[in-house]
Amino acid sequence: MKNRQEDDPAVQLEERFARWDFLYQHGGSDPTWSDGVNLNLVRNHIIYYKKLIKDSCPDSVYPDIYYRDTPPEVDQNYMARADEIRTNAQKSLEIYQSDPHYLYCKKHAHELTEKELKRFPVENVLGYVSGLEQAIASDDLITMRRHEDADRYIDSFERCESEIRKIFSSRELDPQMSLFSIAEPEPDDFQDDEDEGFTQNMF
Repeated sequence: MKNRQEDDPAVQLEERFARWDFLYQHGGSDPTWSDGVNLNLVRNHIIYYKKLIKDSCPDSVYPDIYYRDTPPEVDQNYMARADEIRTNAQKSLEIYQSDPHYLYCKKHAHELTEKELKRFPVENVLGYVSGLEQAIASDDLITMRRHEDADRYIDSFERCESEIRKIFSSRELDPQMSLFSIAEPEPDDFQDDEDEGFTQNMF
């Protein structure tokens, strides 16, 4: 059940202005949309609540917040702390690239079969790094912002290595050996060899 403050357009207007100020200075954490998109959305809310106040209150009792200027529309691509995001993303990339668990996964991922890759999203985990590399190269600040805190992804590399080791252990193979050098023939190929020559060699 809503309380009276939640229904009060003046309170809502105060909150929207505070939200706009915060987003403009500090930015948000939206994984998909830029700060500019979210700022303009909040601006629309401000316009809505101002209209609600104007339509529901006589001129003499407008709340003080009503007289605050509506924020300007900003560029859709605007991102707060852009330089800080770039710096933090570069630091995270360096941490990823030197992480021993990531290096292990990168080295051995190609040794897994398609069936084994379905057991754990190894390619997705490695994609965190390649995706960040591409984001830095293209100055994709939205993607870079997701990587400002390297700890958010670093644990996934350790889990990835653990899963690869489990797969190798289940095969009872040395993980340093190439899968392709020890690949067994497909059943159909073995059957063809058996039909054509193996039986004859038994006599």
